Formats: sequence, structure tokens, C-alpha cells
Amino acid sequence: MVDSLEVHGLNFKLWVLCLTEECKKILDAIDSPNIEGYSLNEIEKEFPELLKAKGNRSLPEYYFTLSPFWPNWLLDNKPEISSITNLDADLAFLSSPESLFDEVENSSIGIIEHRFHSSFDIARYSGRFNVGWIYFKKDHVSSDCLAQWQAQCLDWCKDYPEDGKFADQKYLDSWPNDFEGTHIISHPGANLAPWNLNTHKITRERERLLSDKKPVIFYHFHMIKALDDNHLSTSLEIYRVPVEERKKIIDWLYFPYILKLLQK
Repeated sequence: MVDSLEVHGLNFKLWVLCLTEECKKILDAIDSPNIEGYSLNEIEKEFPELLKAKGNRSLPEYYFTLSPFWPNWLLDNKPEISSITNLDADLAFLSSPESLFDEVENSSIGIIEHRFHSSFDIARYSGRFNVGWIYFKKDHVSSDCLAQWQAQCLDWCKDYPEDGKFADQKYLDSWPNDFEGTHIISHPGANLAPWNLNTHKITRERERLLSDKKPVIFYHFHMIKALDDNHLSTSLEIYRVPVEERKKIIDWLYFPYILKLLQK
């Protein structure tokens, strides 16, 4: 992700919540001016209520629980931050995200719909919005939103749907109604992902990938799995992406991304 941001000449700072000490050591060794890593125990000291949650849920569920705490901690502890974007680690930027920031310029919160195709619409279970990209402006609206989200995730953050909830994600469904100033990103190239490839017409002009004739801003490489030392799964078949479309997407997106990972 960092390489893909740097390619577009962006002035950015990436604050990383390191879920393991090994991750923290690796980031410290990289010593990039654009990356600042923090140990998980720093956040747990600031929010001791997290330790209680840590003891009553699985490790993945605990990681989901952390989602609202990290941007909230940064907004409270970094006076230089006027806005922040919460990112999943498995994103790669194919174009500059500046157009997305232009879209949310006058908003307190920016969120992106899954845009599920009708052949695989699981919004009822996993939520209308995806947590892979969330924008927060430093204001009272975002503060109220993050406080609500924290309380919800502490109370319930299971890795399965139940009573209209799912992990940290389905809580976002109510944000457009709960928080004035929540903007839903309209760009069809924002958070292109396995679950919405069938929703959009994906084409390529020279080296530029397009979604509904607009540049793909970033792709979400969800659920890439190593099957063994020589085989990987893209999981595209789970989302019913047609075979011919799958072949193109793997060639255009997955091969370059995986080769980049292997070089690291």
C-alpha cells in the first residue's frame, strides 16, 4: 500500500497500529519517514476497557473491536491531524485518492458502500458499508460517531451476523441517519473489490484500469490466501466473478500485486 501511495507523489503520513511486536520491529527497521508504527499495548494502556474485551472474544474479534479506538486515539493525541482516513492494510492505490478527499471536503465522515451485485448481495448480513476506507474530520460529529462505535464494539463484536450486527462493520449502516455530515462516496473506482467486480464494467485503457469509465482509485485485495508454498487463492470464485472476468482481473491486478509482495 505504501509503495502505491508513493507512486502518485502524495504527501502522506501512515500511522500503523502494530498488532504484534514483530510488526513493530519490521516497521522500525524500515525507518520510513511516511510510516509511524505504534505497539498495541500503547492503545491498551490508554483504553483499559479493551483488556476486558480481549478476554471475552476471539483474537480476530478483538482486532475488529480495535477499529474505532485507533483513529480516535490519533485524533486525540496528534494535534497536527485535521482529518484522518482509516485504511485496511490490504489496499493498493492505482490512482491518486485526491478526488475522494475533494468529495468529502465539506463532510465530517466519509464511507463507501460495498456495492454488492444482485447475484451476491449479502449486505443484510455484513452491512451496507465496508470498513476498508473511512474518513473522519476532526470535529464533534466524528468524535460522537467514534464514541458510539467504540461503545458498540466493546459491547458486541462477533465474527458472525446476529440480531442485525456483524463484527465492527454493520454498525456503519446507521451512520447516515445518526450523524449529519456523513457522506457516501459515489466514485465507482473507490474500493473496487471482489464483491463488487460484477457491479461495474471493468476495462483497461493502456495501463489505466477503469470502473464504469472512471479510473480505479484503489482495489481491496480481500481474502488472498496461501494454499501452500506454490499456490495462492484470490477467492474471486466465492463472489461469483465469471471465469473470463476473473482471468482479466488476475492478470491486471493480482499478478502485479502478488509479485510486489514477493519482492518485499
